[in-house]
Amino acid sequence: MIHIPTGRGRRRRARKEWDMSDRKRVLRGVALASAAALALSACGTPDSGGDAGNGKEHRGGTLNVLIQSDFEHIDPQRTYTAAGESFDRLIAPALTAYKNAPGKAGAEITGDSATDTGSHNADNTVWTFTLRDGLKWQDGKAVTCDDFKYGVERSFSDLITDGADYQKQYLVGGDSYKGIYLDPAGLPSIICSGNKIAFHLNKSINDFNYTVTLPTFSAVRKDKDTKEKYDNNVFSYGPYQIDSYVRSKSIDLSRNKFWDQAKDPVRKNLPDKWAFAIGADETVITDRMLHDQGPDQSTITLGANISPQQVAQVQADPKLKSRLLSGPDGFTYYLSINNSKIKDVNCRRAYTYAIDKTTYLTALGGPAVGELATSIIAPNLPAHRDSIDVYGLQKMPQGDPNKAKQLLAQSPTCPRTITFDYRTGNTADDKAAAAIVAGMARAGITVKLNPIARNVYIATVGKPAAQHDMAINSWIADWPSGSAVISQLFDGRIISASGNPNRSQLNDSAINAGIDAAYKEPDNAKAQMMWGDLDEKVQQDAAVIPLRFTKAYVLYGSKVTGAFLDPVYSDADLCNVGVS
Repeated sequence: MIHIPTGRGRRRRARKEWDMSDRKRVLRGVALASAAALALSACGTPDSGGDAGNGKEHRGGTLNVLIQSDFEHIDPQRTYTAAGESFDRLIAPALTAYKNAPGKAGAEITGDSATDTGSHNADNTVWTFTLRDGLKWQDGKAVTCDDFKYGVERSFSDLITDGADYQKQYLVGGDSYKGIYLDPAGLPSIICSGNKIAFHLNKSINDFNYTVTLPTFSAVRKDKDTKEKYDNNVFSYGPYQIDSYVRSKSIDLSRNKFWDQAKDPVRKNLPDKWAFAIGADETVITDRMLHDQGPDQSTITLGANISPQQVAQVQADPKLKSRLLSGPDGFTYYLSINNSKIKDVNCRRAYTYAIDKTTYLTALGGPAVGELATSIIAPNLPAHRDSIDVYGLQKMPQGDPNKAKQLLAQSPTCPRTITFDYRTGNTADDKAAAAIVAGMARAGITVKLNPIARNVYIATVGKPAAQHDMAINSWIADWPSGSAVISQLFDGRIISASGNPNRSQLNDSAINAGIDAAYKEPDNAKAQMMWGDLDEKVQQDAAVIPLRFTKAYVLYGSKVTGAFLDPVYSDADLCNVGVS
């Protein structure tokens, strides 16, 4: 998953300083559940937070949510951040969803708007889902198969930007279809028959039922579609509906009176209302959660870690620790080097040696914010390899400016002055950017900073024409597989004019061929090894500079019940929380 000012990356999914919640992709076949279990155990099981919420479950009340800055999108076909996708589960349920459970069980899927996780033909090129009975829009009209078909078809429009692109990559004709606004006949590879919706794919995809957890595959009703303005007032068929949305300030939700709770396979929907307050700085949010006064006792945060300086304080205080959710969150932060501008591999390798990762991590708060990385695939995925260290920087995290100077001397055309796109909005962003500048300066490289506001960062750097030489990014896999990383970040054939996840703009024929080969491998264990090989190849090409694998530290109020760390979205699970 990619990510927002309030969400890390799909899959999912900005909790962290530079989070772009970019995100996700594919796990192979029926082996996914066991692979997810192995992946989670490899990096430790997240702490559920002691009693996983204080007090007994209660249906009613208002749950408050603090987020740093506004969602880039809540339009389901445009949402591609962890926090945004988590939010959309309340108003626009996708066909399948992750189970409401902590730990490895929460990385498995179940039916949501569909009755189950789907069926497929022999070669996995046709997937069919049956819609469950009783789904109704907030005005009482029944949700139809055509509403789901229309929702997916609108995502192909140039007006509906920044969402996931799996539908364009996977569906027959998806590479040329221009969307329902220009072609009202629709996409022939999406077929409705009564309450069944079938997707015809251009390749074998063994886990397409994980793909349809994305809100890209949610329903939109044609007569309520306001195109790009739909972002401001999504018409709900979920358990809650939007009462008011004041951009960058607040979102208030109340119950959709036509929602049938007895048929909900995922959510408890305990609060009567949700009140999202937007715009507080991360340090202010932390302070409020620490003091736990008044309405903050009934509050959770979304996309906001407690400040690194206060992690030790919280862990040392039993009362505070009982309200702490912590664990690896699956995000990798990295610098993408624009291969369309920096074409000489020696230049890119020089920049890699020049970075001082130790100073960078210290600027963000030290080990509390994560561990240093030398590869792109996170440790909680089965394709991760600790052994990938192409430049020997595990033992030299401070970098090697002398080696950088040697490479620059061999390539006199290498730019000695580059522009760095980074996401700004809090002190940590700026301190980390300054650390990058200082590290590069040791090798004689001048870095010009180009700060971009948090709420438009993804949309900006997602346009190749707007990208500069280097940019900060974060990514979380859309589901537990190396394919959910490599194929989205480094396949040169999916580079697009907007909403582009391949921020390095890498288009390497060997890597493209390796992606195709890994997709065709039927054995999941072998496929994960192949994705790991591609990770190492990406590092050899110096397409990106891995920085860190991150951790989540999330506080919730003392009157919040049922809180646990969502293993997919890395925040308190919105499906389970309530107010005592």
